[in-house]
Amino acid sequence: MLSIDSIWKEFPNKLLFKNLSFRLKEGMRVGLVGPNGAGKTTLLKILLRMEAPDKGTVDIGKSVSIGYLPQEIIAGSKRNIIEEALAGFPEVADLEHKIHAITEALAEKPDNSKLLTELSQLQEKFEQIGGWDIEKKAKIILGGLGFSKEQLFEPFNSFSGGWRMRCYLAGMLLKQPNYLFLDEPTNHLDLNALIWMENFLSKWRGGLIMISHDRNFLDKSINNILELDRGQAILYSGNYSFYINKREELLQQAEKSYNNQQKTIAQTERFIERFRSKNTKAKQVQSRIKQLDKMEILQAVKTTKNFSIQIPQPERGPLKVVDLKSVSKSFEENIVYTNLNLIIERGEKIGLVGENGAGKSTLLKLLAKVELPSSGEIIFGPGIKAHYFGQHQVESLDLEATIYDTIFSISGGWTETQIRSYLGSFFFQADMVKNKVKVLSGGEKSRLALARLLVEPANLILLDEPTNHLDIHSRDIIEAAFKKYSGTIICISHDRHFLNAVTNTIIEVDKNGIKSFSGNYDYYLWKRGENNKSGEKEEGSQKTKKNKNTYKELKSLRNKKRKIEKRMTAIDNELGRITEELKSNTIGSDFEKLQA
Repeated sequence: MLSIDSIWKEFPNKLLFKNLSFRLKEGMRVGLVGPNGAGKTTLLKILLRMEAPDKGTVDIGKSVSIGYLPQEIIAGSKRNIIEEALAGFPEVADLEHKIHAITEALAEKPDNSKLLTELSQLQEKFEQIGGWDIEKKAKIILGGLGFSKEQLFEPFNSFSGGWRMRCYLAGMLLKQPNYLFLDEPTNHLDLNALIWMENFLSKWRGGLIMISHDRNFLDKSINNILELDRGQAILYSGNYSFYINKREELLQQAEKSYNNQQKTIAQTERFIERFRSKNTKAKQVQSRIKQLDKMEILQAVKTTKNFSIQIPQPERGPLKVVDLKSVSKSFEENIVYTNLNLIIERGEKIGLVGENGAGKSTLLKLLAKVELPSSGEIIFGPGIKAHYFGQHQVESLDLEATIYDTIFSISGGWTETQIRSYLGSFFFQADMVKNKVKVLSGGEKSRLALARLLVEPANLILLDEPTNHLDIHSRDIIEAAFKKYSGTIICISHDRHFLNAVTNTIIEVDKNGIKSFSGNYDYYLWKRGENNKSGEKEEGSQKTKKNKNTYKELKSLRNKKRKIEKRMTAIDNELGRITEELKSNTIGSDFEKLQA
């Protein structure tokens, strides 16, 4: 049992928690949600006793064990991946390291009896402490998180921050604590690892408190939502979709109650004002005054539905935005791309998908001119201007500058009204623009970094995980803004909702190169699934069903599916034909046909 009772937490510019209380039982998988700056990470740190509340009590049972995955990148070490995952079991890790070293030595000296005897003794001791089971579990978890068998024995410090985070997570899961505290665990997972994580957490029997802004992930991983709102915590039993519907219902009720109370107050005040000077109504007037004094005034319901981000639109540019011709890229012996050819056109909104390390970020950096190709050409259309939002864009912000000055310094003559209006569309309103960047939450810094990037119009926007650290409401509004954007977008995102809402093309990146799919992420999944299951249709249609009604239903669904597939194939063929015609020299130079 974890419980928080009447805690208060205040910072110089903000009251974060006001008399906040809740209780969580083991077995509850809780998604912690709320707007950026509501105090989600601070609440986790208070529960972990990394920070103390100003008032109130935190009660955690003595036998309760907690595994905590922070947002920050994990520092390197000289151990290999499997050793790092087993670091919580030092004896197991030490024996595993010795066994691996002797096994490598025996590969060169297979007849060395001394080594064979030592290996036998170590293996026996390893078995006595349950090492094989622990190591087996570690390998299963690491495999689920994307590590290959070969990578398990590679140095931990040779991996990127995202992969280190996965290894740290594997070690934490291996210890099977009573509670898992996860702060944005999906930020460093590719889509395959994210799906594995969903399945793992949906079967987790211990307690879970997780901060996540991925609604699909929350729907499949948790069974409760704890919402932080204006210093209070409200617990909802159900997944994220249930919470959204229930919250909307409660907001409507609260708005109705508030309006009714305001109506009652107005009527009472009018009565008091009208009859205050009449002796015959004195008792009634005094009664109404007491009624108002005793009334518990309801707060007005605050909504943010009217926010919309203003992305400056670019002038209409050339049809061909970028042309990659026979591009190769390698980092010493690591070959990322060989003979890559790709044409990116005006109006395309491309999502790059694939496993971590496949080369998605490298492709963005090549297009952003952060990296240069080892060979080949990258040709931009005339007048094309590109903006690049990297994963660590927040680090470019001046922490000592104010929010207002961050935009003013690059706005090129904008008036104060224009700057405040622009910042307001990114939810920085009124006196908040005077705050220094260093006091902002991670999500607020991400919003400011994005606002700073988009001050000047660009034909091409390159985005590497743009929704990381943003709350769900902010993501919705940013999605809407990018949908309206008239230029070209190429993005990397693990947020499936964002990919479905924004993109019209998915490019799959893997060790064999790239493959393009004309549609959003759901279409890509469907198309990939059809390719993988092409041999299963005939087998499925030959199975006999005992239930006649079920058979008729399945037959009807199959017929519908075939019709849809034929239509999709025809659409794919037509899109391919049109694309080839547009690329041809004849039509490519015919303005009237291009406008048709």
